[in-house]
Amino acid sequence: MHSKQRNLFWIAGIAIILIGALAWTAGAVSSRPPAQPTAVAVVDIVDIINGLEEREVLEGQLNARMESRQSQLNEVVDELKALEEVIPMLTRGTDEHREKLREYLEKQAVAKARREALSQIVSIDMGNVMAGLFTKVEDAIARISEREGYDIVLLDDSKFPLPENAPDPDVYRAIITKSVVYRHDSIDITQRVITLMNNEYSAP
Repeated sequence: MHSKQRNLFWIAGIAIILIGALAWTAGAVSSRPPAQPTAVAVVDIVDIINGLEEREVLEGQLNARMESRQSQLNEVVDELKALEEVIPMLTRGTDEHREKLREYLEKQAVAKARREALSQIVSIDMGNVMAGLFTKVEDAIARISEREGYDIVLLDDSKFPLPENAPDPDVYRAIITKSVVYRHDSIDITQRVITLMNNEYSAP
């Protein structure tokens, strides 16, 4: 057999193998069952938190505790104001003047420490309340999803506007961090979550 004929047979053999491989691949792909539609829902977490009766009660409790701590701070502030009125009337260099000045500086340090502590405590308390509420929101969403057949629930940020008159990095960041660009109202289960949680919270 001539060399040219051998080359033709070799090329034809390769072509047959490739055709067979492609046919097998096509058969394998076509034999895979089609993907089932994924049921998606969205929730507006801000609306949910704002709509919870429990949040109002918890925030009321927080405000009561904050007012109690604020009253302790106010006591020191009032003592500072009284000292500010007394010290200028005392003779400089006397023991009484030095004692009142020392007392003023000590109370000033106490007021600053209490003010910083109050701010930190309030922030931590609010964070704990939000974390606790969100855990309950997650549970409510999971139960509604199991009941109604949703496969995934997204936090809806489609309504969040892009910043106006902002530098381009801020606008770009706002765009690429969006998770929902569009959603139909029919997949919004926000009100169902609020209703479920409020009914369970007010139930005896």
